Amino acid sequence: MYEELYYNIDDTGVFLERICMDPAEFMADKAHLDQLLYNFHRYVPFDNLDVWAEAALPSLAIPDLFDKIVRRRRGGYCFEMNGFLEAALRTLGYECYSAEIRIVRGRDYLPPSRHRAVVAIVDGKKHFCDVGLGFKFFQQSAGFNDGYNDFGIKAVYNDGVCEIFERGDNGEDKRVLYFEDRPALPIDFLNPNFCCSQDPSSGFRTRLSMVIMTPEGYRKNLVCNAPAPKNREKYLPEFTVTVKNGSEVLSEKTYYGAAELEKHLKEDFGVEYTF
Repeated sequence: MYEELYYNIDDTGVFLERICMDPAEFMADKAHLDQLLYNFHRYVPFDNLDVWAEAALPSLAIPDLFDKIVRRRRGGYCFEMNGFLEAALRTLGYECYSAEIRIVRGRDYLPPSRHRAVVAIVDGKKHFCDVGLGFKFFQQSAGFNDGYNDFGIKAVYNDGVCEIFERGDNGEDKRVLYFEDRPALPIDFLNPNFCCSQDPSSGFRTRLSMVIMTPEGYRKNLVCNAPAPKNREKYLPEFTVTVKNGSEVLSEKTYYGAAELEKHLKEDFGVEYTF
């Protein structure tokens, strides 16, 4: 029943081509790991469309994720994206495991674990990897206790606990994520995946959020706070498309209607969807 949660990727070459990397030149080293993470953000959108529009329970089976992300050129949210990432990295020759993550940005307490990320081990060194956090890009791995990486992210490890920080505009440490550094099994994410996708009050159910990295490295985000559609002909949602460079808003525009939403899903995020 659960075997497909643990599968490897059948065709890593097709996956690498999906994110515009050359399979013939790929090596399981730090440089290629970082390029893979960067390209993943560039070509695979953060995408809660199925949960928002259909109240769907996303499958975490590796063949289903391969079909969705690679063949159908869709994205997903953290349990899908980082579950696929773990399987892909493992198949490509990396030692790695998933971790149960608590999102602590803006909080002074520890909330439940409602996020999934990956720890990859390269040359005996642990590196934090994440391609599935909707509000933040992690375009490069962060080595444990290596200080800030090129994109202002650092992983601070101490006594079995790892905390992920981003560098604020004033240079201050801003804590984003917290986790106990122990391998989590794919089956451990079934319950949080169910809660996040099936609870009617979940933000994934009440708001559509699509995110992708632009060629310039900016963050493009589509947000629709309208309820999911019931009848396309009568569906007139209001949604915004915003492009940011860090905290700086470069552009923001509001649109209306199902036809416009379908258009921007395809043109901005490469996702074909009909309401």
